[in-house]
Amino acid sequence: MPRIERSIEINSSRDKLWDVISDLDNEPEYWYGTKSVHNISREGDVIVREITQNFGGKRIKQRVVLHPKDSIEVRYVRGVTEGVKVLTIESLGENKQRLRAYWDVRFPGLFKLGTPMIKGHVEKGTTMALERIKNAAEGNSLQKIG
Repeated sequence: MPRIERSIEINSSRDKLWDVISDLDNEPEYWYGTKSVHNISREGDVIVREITQNFGGKRIKQRVVLHPKDSIEVRYVRGVTEGVKVLTIESLGENKQRLRAYWDVRFPGLFKLGTPMIKGHVEKGTTMALERIKNAAEGNSLQKIG
């Protein structure tokens, strides 16, 4: 259902940006919709985890696949969100990257009725998360936004 795509240019090396986005335990610092992360298992670059959302404390099981220094695929396996979120790094130069966030998700059951409102919330949250990631990768202090 909702497909959302946002991107931001970041003045940082690919390595530094990767270090920020691949620190999955620190995800709530950037993605404010995520209250906490609990890793269930890890086999190489595949992590199974459960996140708790800030809205209503809903739990969502995810399967995360790291494609080192290129992308992170977050598959929503069980919970109030179904589908995928992908973060991709595109190099624009040695110290300039484009970080793209792409969502292809749906909200089952009663949450389907709130899809337009939830989509707007995810769009805003994604834009703000990319700004926070940019600040961290560029070495600026994190500011509480929104």
